[in-house]
Amino acid sequence: MLKSRLVLFAVLAALCAPSCSDPDKPDEPGEPAVEAEFTAVAGLSDRSVQAEGESFTISITATAAWEVSTAAWITATPSRGEAGSFDIEVEVGAAAAGEERSGFVRLTCGKDTRSMLVSQISSREPGPEDLYLDSPFSDLLHYSTGRLRTTTAVMQSFDLAKDGTIYYTQLNNNFRVYLSWGPRNGQNQPSDFMTLNFTGHGSNFTIEEDSAGKVWLWMDNYSSKNSKGEYWGAQIISRFPVRKGSTLNPSDASENYYFGESNISVAVDLEGDMLTILGISTGRIRTYKLSDLRALPVEDITLDAITYGGESAAPVTEKTETPVVKARDARKLSPLGDFSISRGKYEDGTTISWQGFDIHGGLVYQAQGNGHTDGTPSPGWVQIRKIDGTPVIPLTTIKALEDLQALKEAGITDTGYMEPEGVKWRNGLVYLGFASKNSNNERRGTIFNYNPALVK
Repeated sequence: MLKSRLVLFAVLAALCAPSCSDPDKPDEPGEPAVEAEFTAVAGLSDRSVQAEGESFTISITATAAWEVSTAAWITATPSRGEAGSFDIEVEVGAAAAGEERSGFVRLTCGKDTRSMLVSQISSREPGPEDLYLDSPFSDLLHYSTGRLRTTTAVMQSFDLAKDGTIYYTQLNNNFRVYLSWGPRNGQNQPSDFMTLNFTGHGSNFTIEEDSAGKVWLWMDNYSSKNSKGEYWGAQIISRFPVRKGSTLNPSDASENYYFGESNISVAVDLEGDMLTILGISTGRIRTYKLSDLRALPVEDITLDAITYGGESAAPVTEKTETPVVKARDARKLSPLGDFSISRGKYEDGTTISWQGFDIHGGLVYQAQGNGHTDGTPSPGWVQIRKIDGTPVIPLTTIKALEDLQALKEAGITDTGYMEPEGVKWRNGLVYLGFASKNSNNERRGTIFNYNPALVK
């Protein structure tokens, strides 16, 4: 009987619950849903911007999560966020010369969308910053074609001084390197030059201008004559004083650096405090902090045996000796970056030649290619990698070399011979050097200039 009464009580309580509340107490409603929207937006109005780009601010207050979408040449920071008030900085990229474009900036918060149209018209004249490796040959791309110390020796590399003076290396009679210098588009054979005997191939170098106004040459040194009479196998990287009219030998260098590898060449980023060496035989690229290298002690280092001299114009008869050089031993330091690259191959399997490299801003620029005298374009390529080997751009064709008629009309070459000979980052641009040659077998140094990114 008790069990039945309990069950009945429970049923009555359940039935009574919805209607037995206090009649004088109002019902409590649930929290109202917050609508996702912008409650305040300032600075979001259509506008025209300058050709070189500009920035502006959009201020918003949102009740929920929001985001911004833009055209590819417009950047918004931050581009998303949660509920609250924010200032969004909008940056518009520079337009190319003659370019006209427009794009939207859109703000979205739930179903609330706001937008503005950004228009940009470029009226500026084209410049080298508009030129890339896929650009055809043009007068704008053609920086200089200058005479060399001798018109019969092949240009090996180049560099540009702060005042625009162009320095060239040439290999003459195999055993001597001419370093000559002159103005852009210089038409007379340079009277300013020096000679380096038995140092190396001069296939890459860097000019240094110090605070006292002196000029220095960083180059490979202590090479050895091979069976063909060519000087390769440099074991030392040296810093030489540049003196007009002087003739220097390997021992005349003011600083020497040993890396434990032969057949090396060098590039120096003086402002960035970096020195990079390329192993011509191995393809190994190592980058060091220059100030750390210079802080190493100078010591006696015994090199492998070298052979030099004996040429008809050489000042000494052929000798073989084992030099002991006062140098800094870079093997005591760990490089900032260390990687290897391989040379490309032509379709017939022939290896493409190394043609110089440079280091700037933690990026290694490296050129490859060969000169053709058979009436076909001389092929050339450039690649960029970080100092750890990470590719920035792959080996990319220099398109301007393909237009033989334009090169002829510009007076650069009537044979198509344009052997790549060096790459330099200078004054915000990248310069590519070429040993150009005409049907009279006259060799000159030609230089093109490009946007430093090299590709769009």
